[in-house]
Amino acid sequence: MTTVRNVFNSDHVTNYDKNAEKVTWLDPAIIFGMAYRFVEPGDLLLDIGIGTGLSSQLFYKAGLEIYGIDFSPKMLARCRSKQMAKDLKEHDLSITPYPFGADSMDHAVCTGVTHLFKDLAPIFQELGRILKPGGIFAFVVPDCRKGEPREIQVDARHSPGEKVTIFSYSGQRINTLLELYGFVRIFDLTFEASAIGHRTAQYKAYVVQKTKNN
Repeated sequence: MTTVRNVFNSDHVTNYDKNAEKVTWLDPAIIFGMAYRFVEPGDLLLDIGIGTGLSSQLFYKAGLEIYGIDFSPKMLARCRSKQMAKDLKEHDLSITPYPFGADSMDHAVCTGVTHLFKDLAPIFQELGRILKPGGIFAFVVPDCRKGEPREIQVDARHSPGEKVTIFSYSGQRINTLLELYGFVRIFDLTFEASAIGHRTAQYKAYVVQKTKNN
């Protein structure tokens, strides 16, 4: 995690949006396309690992009120400069509780983050608390195919000589988290995209809903 922290608090942040456009990072558009039918103008959206705000931009344009949480002050400063977020919190996603009240958000999104976490339980646990009943959570994970290793080591593109561990998640593992923290799956979409280390990998985008009886 030290290498990850160094990268996202380095000069890499300055060109983050341009680099995302250069590699045609489509996660934000995919998530918006899958979730837009469930949201309304004025709804409160929490972006988990908001970074520079790329995953929230389309929701902001659709009239939602954007809130964000991220561990990197430089990424948050970049996001803040876009003047699209109502409030931004600096916080490590692996540490609970998050600085938001129970049933305080209508919906949540998370892209470009899950591959850095060996365990997504803290994120699901906190969203089970923070989201209002019936709220939508749209997210992307690297998909772990049958027989493939769940963890791989790749070169840290902005830290020569160092490695970063990338984590994948099977559908079964995601289902376990959904059941444990009070969510039901609405639908998902599998797609391929270039990943860290210039390799093509399989990803899965999910739209899940917080159950009313959680």
